[in-house]
Amino acid sequence: MSGFSEDKSPAYVPPPSDGYVDKATFCRWIERQERKYEWKEGRIVQMTNVTRAHGKIVTNFIMTLGSRLDQDQWSVMAVDFGVETDDAIRYPDIVVEPEILDDPKGRRAESPIILVEVLSPSSGARDFVEKRDEYQTFPTLEAYIIASQDEAICWLWERRPDGTFPACPEEVAGREVSIELTARAIALPLAEIYRGIPTT
Repeated sequence: MSGFSEDKSPAYVPPPSDGYVDKATFCRWIERQERKYEWKEGRIVQMTNVTRAHGKIVTNFIMTLGSRLDQDQWSVMAVDFGVETDDAIRYPDIVVEPEILDDPKGRRAESPIILVEVLSPSSGARDFVEKRDEYQTFPTLEAYIIASQDEAICWLWERRPDGTFPACPEEVAGREVSIELTARAIALPLAEIYRGIPTT
């Protein structure tokens, strides 16, 4: 008899245990997975499947950022490339970091300057609270952006001259406006980010 149920497919390897998993074990395990997972304080968390709108917004962000940053200096990467803090390994929808030519097999960004998450129905609390706090611990981070799937609205936390981030984000709403990234002296028009996306 042929065929597999979803969780018994050849690509699936069960998590190391049902309880606590240390970071090193997770890193070895995740290399064999085709599904998307994150690690948070010993817990393995499966990431949600994305919608077409989510994927399109991510693609538009990559194109918009890539057209405004020097690609000899900066690398703009999507969902499969992670970032690591003491307590978590996350996979932001978009990572911008310095171009690194001598580490082609690297799996995580060491010095992200821009991180972007596109909201999914179940990710709001994590994106606005947990991930915000984790991402802002990177000393190199200049901006963290969250984008809505349903409306042309983004939320921006940008590092201030004193090195801190604001408690509340700047809300950037409407296709006629842009996200202004001061440190890079670039603007990301929402008209480009939401191109091809019907929004309410």
